[in-house]
Amino acid sequence: MNKKHRFVLGFSIIGVLLVYLAFTSGIISNQYEVSEAVAAKQNLTDKIIIVNGSLVTGTDKWDALNRTLTFKMTDRIATIDVIYTGEKPNIPPGYTNIQVIVTGQFDGDVFRAYKMLTKCPSEYEGAEKVNKSS
Repeated sequence: MNKKHRFVLGFSIIGVLLVYLAFTSGIISNQYEVSEAVAAKQNLTDKIIIVNGSLVTGTDKWDALNRTLTFKMTDRIATIDVIYTGEKPNIPPGYTNIQVIVTGQFDGDVFRAYKMLTKCPSEYEGAEKVNKSS
């Protein structure tokens, strides 16, 4: 490999690393807290984004026939209605303050999600065991 090829390869690797660092540091991001997403909703129409927040206790309703979960999500500043379609997420019964991450887009005032994650369900299981033994 001659010097020109090594230079191009090295420059390409550095470029890829800089883009990766920009994404992971939040400089370039499509990830929002609930209130940020609500505030920017007009600019986010038809864009797929990731929203972080907490599931509002008692608002979740699972429709097994349509594989749809409806719930409210908040960051204690703003609240949005979410309709998630997919596999039933791991939401332990009787828990409060479950952190969720949803991926999807706004459809009017409703956020339609096609991907949903609960943050570390094992943490909630561990908390339940600690609380029961107290």
